[in-house]
Parts: sequence; C-alpha cells; structure tokens
Amino acid sequence: MYNLYSYFYNYNLMRVKGKVMAVGKIKERKRSIILAVLLCALMIYFVATIVSLQIKVKAQQDINETLSLTHQQMIQENAELEARIENGNEEENIDRIAREEYGYALPDERVYYDSTD
Repeated sequence: MYNLYSYFYNYNLMRVKGKVMAVGKIKERKRSIILAVLLCALMIYFVATIVSLQIKVKAQQDINETLSLTHQQMIQENAELEARIENGNEEENIDRIAREEYGYALPDERVYYDSTD
C-alpha cells in the first residue's frame, strides 16, 4: 500500500524551475495567469473604447458649435431681410438687384460702363 500511495503522490508532483510543485498548484497558477491576462486585455479594451468615445464627443461638440454659429448668422440675415421687406422699398431693391447683379436696364435706358478701373 505504501508503494501505491508513493507512486500516485510522486505522479502528481512536477518540477517547475527547480522546485517541486503539485500538479494542482501548477494548474491553479496557469489559471490565475490566464485570468490576469484576460483582465488586462479587458481593461485595455475599456480604456480604448472610452478614449474613442471622448474623441467622437469632442468632434460632435465642435460640429454643434459651428452649426450654432451658422444658425445665429442665418437668424441675423433673416432679420435684416425682414426689415428690408417691411420698409416698403421692395421695388427699389428689385431694381437695384436687377441692375447690379443681372445687368438689366429699363427699355429706353442707356447703360455706360467705366472700363478705366
């Protein structure tokens, strides 16, 4: 009986780096190393995800700020146009735009251009 016990006891022991360790402890050490590596990988993934989301949030805030400024400019421009319409100078504005932007003139009007500039 002693030989059988001795055989199984020695079977469950292994040499690791010059030390004699039980096979169960070696498996436990491997599990703890694997678990530590998995936890480190998970932490790295979470940190990378958070950093990525922060970058996206900052980019979106910049876009929102730009759109807000554009919106304010459009509101100001609309207010100016509404003031023009309410002043009643609509025909004068139409005549001015037609002459300056499109080069139109009245039927019996002669237009002279100064080419010295």
